[in-house]
Amino acid sequence: MFLTTLLPILIAFNTTLNAHAPCPNGPPTVETFPSAISANMPAPSLSVDTWVKGEEVKSFDPQKVYVVEFWATWCGPCLASIPHLTQLQMNHPNDLVVIGVAASERPDPNSMPSADENVPPDVNAIKQKMLEKVQAFVSTQGDKMNYRVAFDIDPTMSREWMIATKQKTIPCAFLVGKGAKIIWVGNPKFIDEPLLKALAQAPPKVADEIKSSAPSPSPPTTPTSEPTPPADKKPAESNCVIIPLDVSTNLK
Repeated sequence: MFLTTLLPILIAFNTTLNAHAPCPNGPPTVETFPSAISANMPAPSLSVDTWVKGEEVKSFDPQKVYVVEFWATWCGPCLASIPHLTQLQMNHPNDLVVIGVAASERPDPNSMPSADENVPPDVNAIKQKMLEKVQAFVSTQGDKMNYRVAFDIDPTMSREWMIATKQKTIPCAFLVGKGAKIIWVGNPKFIDEPLLKALAQAPPKVADEIKSSAPSPSPPTTPTSEPTPPADKKPAESNCVIIPLDVSTNLK
């Protein structure tokens, strides 16, 4: 009886990759956000389970820019984006905070009861092994993954960020500009141009002062569209399909 809550997880992981395909032109930009989150709306909160690396970020500093990237240890394109994100953090140590959120980890099949075992799953043990896998990976990366990393098994952050914006693929980066508002979302390999614009934008209070004194203020940063991947790169090579699965709920 306990397996009825576990088997759908394993089946979903094996079948959904073939049942769904990444968006033809990559993840949608903020211009296509549903009403839950739209361009220039305040970013959702950071509600992770565990901070694996770096100082905890309890809230967004309106004077800084943030890159919140959803990734997983099993996702090849996510691992390929690590050097790029590290370089971005190194290039902008004072004004930029990069956060990698591992919110799509897969349960270890070896930690679950077999089909002929009528025993309840040890939910805490399963979660702990998922966390330990992320911790071990980050530790192995060392300075090659030189930015903040968090682990999240609770569905809150995935629901408020990924599901609210209809994201189905990772890596997926959310660019939070000064003023703590989302201004761009997409594959992190395309984030350089919108990131530079966000960093160049004046903080909210400074912008208001300029607006009141300057005759022709610069227009605020507007959402930008993610470039179409090169013709020789298939979408499947740039993103991993994920499942909006509430693991913590299904394991109960």
